[in-house]
Amino acid sequence: MDRVTNVDLAASAIRRAYRWLMGAKRALEDKRWDDVVYSAQMAVEQSSKAVLIALGIDFPKEHDVSPAFKLLYMKVSLPNWFKEVLEGLITNISELAELRGLAGYGYEKGLDSDYFMHYAPQTYERAKTHYGYCSRLLKELYEVNVPTS
Repeated sequence: MDRVTNVDLAASAIRRAYRWLMGAKRALEDKRWDDVVYSAQMAVEQSSKAVLIALGIDFPKEHDVSPAFKLLYMKVSLPNWFKEVLEGLITNISELAELRGLAGYGYEKGLDSDYFMHYAPQTYERAKTHYGYCSRLLKELYEVNVPTS
């Protein structure tokens, strides 16, 4: 039996992130605003976890992995372009993790899908950009074959 490596797991995670991103795109087209936010956050979470897995960094089994992502500042082997966008990626992770809870369970607070109408387009764009940076890093460092839209 072949041994599964961190890079293999990261490749699976980045493919899953892409499917979440495509779900967010479809939800945006369908004007399902809360689903856009939820799916976009999952794309950010999965693409972030893909990077952490590939680099062998442990992370908590929760949605907000921004504390673990901060450890990337200490990785000297990362390309400069990635370090330059790292702060924005960390912000995406934490902010979207918080917003995801509202998107998934906002009905408990009387929120409907329209509440997310203004968040949805920018949230999708943030997730698309985030996915792009994470997939680019995996491709450059490990030659992971990543899906692109």
